[in-house]
Amino acid sequence: MEIEQLECIVAVVKNKTFLDAAAALNRSQSSLSKSIRRLEEELGV
Repeated sequence: MEIEQLECIVAVVKNKTFLDAAAALNRSQSSLSKSIRRLEEELGV
């Protein structure tokens, strides 16, 4: 688990959508989704 992955989760919760969270983090929506997917796989959810 990386801090960057946790920041992605927090951004999605705060911004309500992946698109808005990605914009807030200055990332593409696909890279945000990949970060969250890796975290989910690591946690087994």
